[in-house]
Amino acid sequence: CYRLTRLAPALEELGVDIVHALDGRLWSAAIHLARRIDASVVLAAMSEHDVAAAGSARRSAGTLNLAFAAATQPIHKALTDALGDEAVVEHVPIGVHMGAAPADLEPPKPTALCAVVTGNGRYDADYEALFMAIKHVAADHPQSQFFIDSQSDDPRLWQAVKQQGLLGSVSLIPRKLGHREVLLKADVIIQPQALGRSRSLIVQAMANGVPVLARRDPWIDALKNDETAWLIDPHSDPAGQGDASRTRDMADQWVELIHRLYEKPQFARDLTRRAYDWVAKHHLASQQVVRSVNLYRRLTGEGMKFPTGETAKA
Repeated sequence: CYRLTRLAPALEELGVDIVHALDGRLWSAAIHLARRIDASVVLAAMSEHDVAAAGSARRSAGTLNLAFAAATQPIHKALTDALGDEAVVEHVPIGVHMGAAPADLEPPKPTALCAVVTGNGRYDADYEALFMAIKHVAADHPQSQFFIDSQSDDPRLWQAVKQQGLLGSVSLIPRKLGHREVLLKADVIIQPQALGRSRSLIVQAMANGVPVLARRDPWIDALKNDETAWLIDPHSDPAGQGDASRTRDMADQWVELIHRLYEKPQFARDLTRRAYDWVAKHHLASQQVVRSVNLYRRLTGEGMKFPTGETAKA
């Protein structure tokens, strides 16, 4: 907040009348800055956590002109139900640029897959189940490689990899500039956790013809089984034996989906084409821009002050 306070005079001089926080972690700072420069504020709601924090943010904003930009339909509905007419809530899905359309050629059966595993990196039963599945798959396809793209350095993750004997099959992708482009070169993206958070990586993978395997997540409407992704759907206790039974059930489902990539590549190709078409209809970058601008207009009651002509050159 201190750094943003120092920016306030310059932003006032520029005539800034909208402050848009693109992440829930920035909500408090955005509200503080909007209050300093007497601007309207838009808070991007990307997750289940953001829904839980929305009421507090609304109270913190006080008399500020406030709106929430919900990334998914379930988040939009939850915010609308929670806030009623206390704040403007609009559905503004993540937008991405489209890559080349998936090829129509009949794909050959792969001999080895390069898979990216994305999640929060904190070891839990979801990672345990996937590692169990990877061990099974690696026995049949030892050349396959699984790269972990995580947001933490939980040592338990690598302890589990070692215990499962997977050090030759599982590696870490360091988070560096440009690493997103590396992830999109994978043969498949695997999301083992239901994080309740919309991530652009998943939509970008679909827009680039990369198949997505994921755990079903009720907050993420981009994950539609057999339309945009192949999903596992954990049963609460399939064998009546508690958490261990549930983990084995998830592992079995992962094995089935990964083997499907090997044995039925034409099914994977058809999935990527359906996902590509769905993203082209619902998640274009231009659509996100239009929805955002319309929300700004709704808040301010005026058109956006985009620079044009001589103003832009100055």
